[in-house]
Amino acid sequence: MAEPVVDLRDDLTRSRLESAVAHLTDVDVVEFEHDWWDGQAHAPCLVVRGGRRHRLLRVVEAGGEALVVPFDRRTAQRWLAELRRPRRPELGIPSQRTPSEDVVFDVDADVLRCESPTCGALLPIDHDGACPVCGAGADGGAGGDGVSEEKSTATGARTAGSSTSK
Repeated sequence: MAEPVVDLRDDLTRSRLESAVAHLTDVDVVEFEHDWWDGQAHAPCLVVRGGRRHRLLRVVEAGGEALVVPFDRRTAQRWLAELRRPRRPELGIPSQRTPSEDVVFDVDADVLRCESPTCGALLPIDHDGACPVCGAGADGGAGGDGVSEEKSTATGARTAGSSTSK
């Protein structure tokens, strides 16, 4: 009873493998092996003669696709092993971001500008303390107008207080 089922399975597999090489010119089917060992698994194999030099080739199924591999058992096993080797999918090139993913700030509504007229730093709305760029708003630093009490001399040295010395 199992014999007709096996024959039907082999006939369907053979026709699927034959249809995979039907588009090639001058291909002759030599034999069908229902249990060919490819080095990692037992799989059906169709042996055909074809190609430019009318060489022997194997048509096998791997990963749901019919593949034409060389007839030499060792070479065919290496090709199939390379195809089955696990690969790291995360090493691909990431897709480009779409414009909808960009973060857009409205300067008038989402951020505050520094109090100093000479500084244009944008600060978060809930920012407390001095400006990290110019120091405006801190107790010891520049005042609300951005003018520092610190003076500089002709040599570039900074002194606190008056620039005139006695």
